Amino acid sequence: MKDRIIIITGPTASGKSDIGINLARSLNSSIISADSQQVYKFMDIGTNKTLYTSSVNQYLLDVVNPDENFSVNDFSESANDLVRKLNSEDKIPIVVGGTGFYIDSLLFDMNYGRVEKDENIRNDLKKQADDKGSEFLYERLLSIDEETAKKYHPNEENRIIRALEIYELTGKKPSELRKGLNQLKENIDPLIFFLNYDNRDILYDRINIRVLEMLEAGLLDEVKTLMKVFSLNKDSQSMAAIGYKEVLQYLNGDVDYEAMLDLIQKNTRHYAKRQITWMKKYLQYPFTYQIKMDNLDKNDASDVILSIIKEFYGL
Repeated sequence: MKDRIIIITGPTASGKSDIGINLARSLNSSIISADSQQVYKFMDIGTNKTLYTSSVNQYLLDVVNPDENFSVNDFSESANDLVRKLNSEDKIPIVVGGTGFYIDSLLFDMNYGRVEKDENIRNDLKKQADDKGSEFLYERLLSIDEETAKKYHPNEENRIIRALEIYELTGKKPSELRKGLNQLKENIDPLIFFLNYDNRDILYDRINIRVLEMLEAGLLDEVKTLMKVFSLNKDSQSMAAIGYKEVLQYLNGDVDYEAMLDLIQKNTRHYAKRQITWMKKYLQYPFTYQIKMDNLDKNDASDVILSIIKEFYGL
C-alpha cells in the first residue's frame, strides 16, 4: 500500500498555512511544515509561524536554534519518517510550505541527496569560508555550476558548502546530479494543490500588507533579541531569510527604515515569483491541481480542496 500525502504549496502569502490547518481539522490529521525558515526556533514573526495559534499537530516547526544549520537532507529524513508514521496511523499527512527543495525531496528520488558527506572536505571548505568569507565560496560555486549557484543566496554558506562538497566527491555538477529528479518515488500516492493567482497584483498586495503587519508585530525586536542571544550576524544561515537580512541591514545602519521596508516587500515579491516558476513544474503531473485564489477566501478554498481530496482518495 502506497503512502498517501497531501501537499499544499504556493507562493508566500497565498494562504497555505490557514488552508492546511482547516484541512487537518477536517481530516483529523497533522501538518508537516515544508518551510526552510520555520524550522528555526524563536523566529516566529518574520516566518509567519502558526505554531501557537493552531489546534492541530504541526511537525518540523522549531527544530533547531537560529545559530544551527538545517539541510534539505535533514528535512527529507525527518519528513519521510513522519509520512510513514502518519500513514501507519491511517492519517493522511498534510505537507504545507513553499520551499521547493523540501517538497521535491518528498516526491522524487533525488540522486543529489545520496552523495555521502565527507567531513575533511566540509571542514576545509568551512575554513575557506571563515578565512575569506562565504562570498568567496559562492563565487567558486558560480564558476563551477551557475545553475545551482543561482538558487542560493551568497550567505547560505551551508548549502554552498554542500554543493561544492558534492562536486569534489563526484566530479559532477550538483545540477547534473539533480537531472534524475523527475523520477517519482514508487512508494507514495501524492496529491498536490498549487495555490496561484491569475492577477499577480492581488498576491503582491497581500505580500506588502503582510510585511507591514510583521513590522507592527515586532519584527525589529525579534531580530534584536536573536542577535543578542545567539550572536547572529549577516553570515548566519538563518539570517539569510528575507525579512531578517533586511532588518539586519537597518540595525547595522546600512539602510534607513523606509529603504528597509521597501527592500523586504520587493525581495518577498521576487521570491514569490521564483516560487511560482518552481511550482509550475508540478502541473505536468495528473495528481496536481491548481487552485486560483483570486476570488477565494481560505474557507472557500479549503472546501474546494477537501472535495477533491475525498474524491481522489475515495474517502
